[in-house]
Amino acid sequence: MSNMKEIEKMHIVACLDENFAIPTSVMIYSTCVNNPEVDIDFHIITDESVTDVNKKDLLETISVFKGKTVFFYNLDYKLTNSFPIIKKNHLSRAAYYRLFISEILPTSIEKVLYIDGDCIVRHSLLQLWQIDITDYAIGAAFDWHESYSEQYDRLGYSSNLGHFNSGVLLINLFYWRNHGIINDCIQYIQNNPERIIWADQDVMNVVLQKRKLSIPIKYNLQTGILKTPPCWDYQKYKNEVEEGIKNPVIVHFTGSNKPWNKYCIFPHPYSSTFYKYLNQTKWKGHKYDRRSMKKKIRNFIGDCLRWMNILKRLKFIDVTPID
Repeated sequence: MSNMKEIEKMHIVACLDENFAIPTSVMIYSTCVNNPEVDIDFHIITDESVTDVNKKDLLETISVFKGKTVFFYNLDYKLTNSFPIIKKNHLSRAAYYRLFISEILPTSIEKVLYIDGDCIVRHSLLQLWQIDITDYAIGAAFDWHESYSEQYDRLGYSSNLGHFNSGVLLINLFYWRNHGIINDCIQYIQNNPERIIWADQDVMNVVLQKRKLSIPIKYNLQTGILKTPPCWDYQKYKNEVEEGIKNPVIVHFTGSNKPWNKYCIFPHPYSSTFYKYLNQTKWKGHKYDRRSMKKKIRNFIGDCLRWMNILKRLKFIDVTPID
């Protein structure tokens, strides 16, 4: 395999359906703003729900940046149609698309940086990009659920191996192709559909449990990391998390309470980070509200119960606004 650090151009992948068209465009915009010194090819894997208008909007978003190019790849939804998905976990079938990156992208591309559409990039990604993963399938940060013993029982591997979050991944495509990782992933899905709750993340944690390199949490600062009391291993990750919170490179808005939703039960401490970039695009001030009437009623009742202190309020650590 060639020396990855000598590769000047950066390859970034995102996967989306129509629900993430605008957030993904904003993520890409924030990446361009904070990485002006490097040429970047963005590889966007979509399905038929993403319209030509969505694609045109994304192209217009980065057209003002030098050295930035977008390539679209349409994935046949039938490839993942039989894969298990639990809708209450706010995941769509698009979560599985990243498993096929090694098969979709040209074989000349040996490494990519995958970033979820519900992320915002705040700084240069060069140091992350230049991490040596020659001997690993991926580089990934720990998941905030890592200390939950039930997931290891469910997935059938040792908690000593840890659990990573699949929202930001440095992926060694050369390794994936040479070791047939996609076949291992599909085989696990077909043989263990009842074990899978968190889609691709569950699958990759099983298949790649001994083939991953840990990267700092500052590259994938998830919402759950900011909850108090901490759900993650405080003794193990205290210093790493403190550094990540102080100056995150990538903020990852995990969970269902996205900053672009009109209704948000618990406003995110870094919502200002998202709006900083959203408001520089054509979608300034844009918010979604896709809730059904049933969902709106449930939210209203929940708000009342929290106001009466019958339901607990989610608490975040004190975070000084950074943007």
